[in-house]
Amino acid sequence: MTLFRPAMFKDLGAINALYNDYILNSAATFDLEPISFSDKTKWFEQFDESGRSQLWVAFDNTNFVGFATSQPFRPKAGYRNTVETSIYINPSAIGKGYGTALYRHLFLALDATPVKQAIAIVTRPNPASVKLHQQLGFQTVGELTDVGEKFGKAQSVYIMQRTKAE
Repeated sequence: MTLFRPAMFKDLGAINALYNDYILNSAATFDLEPISFSDKTKWFEQFDESGRSQLWVAFDNTNFVGFATSQPFRPKAGYRNTVETSIYINPSAIGKGYGTALYRHLFLALDATPVKQAIAIVTRPNPASVKLHQQLGFQTVGELTDVGEKFGKAQSVYIMQRTKAE
């Protein structure tokens, strides 16, 4: 059975381990060094299951599958109803529908908040992530060339945006 729910502190070890795997093995995040549990604990404190910043997890039976987040897009007050979203799925679970279902749970929860816009920054090329975001209503609205660096190589990103259905 698959379970989707807001994250709890007890999930943080699995969340941090998955994120650190992406840091070391993927250009999906531009973090370059693994994050300590202490630092991830500080990061975790921003989330509120009924607020703009949310953190959702997925489990297949007792196996941790992944997590999805919404966080402030920018720190200025005028951006308060826009969030940046991210999703990280265990590589062994990619392509099995977990990402779509997990993101749907996050967006259903966000739709009950004042959030009107969701932004996703997708490292390119990543056709699977672009497809996932498009399936959930995102459109590519821009592209930034060579704005990041990972594994000694310049990285470019797509800017994707989802508008809340009114």
